[in-house]
Amino acid sequence: MIVRTATQEDFTKVIEIEELSFPAPWDYDFFEKISKDIFLVFDGKEVCGYLIAGCCHKNISATILKVAVHPEHRRKGIATDLVRKLVEILKDRNIAEIDVIVMDACKPAMLFYQKVGFQTVSTIPQASSNDLHEMKLTIG
Repeated sequence: MIVRTATQEDFTKVIEIEELSFPAPWDYDFFEKISKDIFLVFDGKEVCGYLIAGCCHKNISATILKVAVHPEHRRKGIATDLVRKLVEILKDRNIAEIDVIVMDACKPAMLFYQKVGFQTVSTIPQASSNDLHEMKLTIG
């Protein structure tokens, strides 16, 4: 199994994973537009996870936009492998940090990011009481 750059041929499987993973999934066109910078897939016998990140704010930071793993393949280290590959890519680009915004309601995501080294640096209160947490990982 490998982590590699996504291709157009991966989009059908990525959309399937997206629809299984999020209540308001992105559509094909949005993936095509947003995937210009860093778009990785975890490929075993088929694509079973993906990560999209945007780079770079003033050439010092990148932002994880989305990570998802097919429900049948969760808790196998796939998301961790995707983040590790992202870190490798960003180190090669001399990027110092990665950030991600996580909703308060997404406790599993917060725990995952903490597990791979992210720390909460700020909380953005929301009227819905589903606060947003900015998390950062220093990689430089």
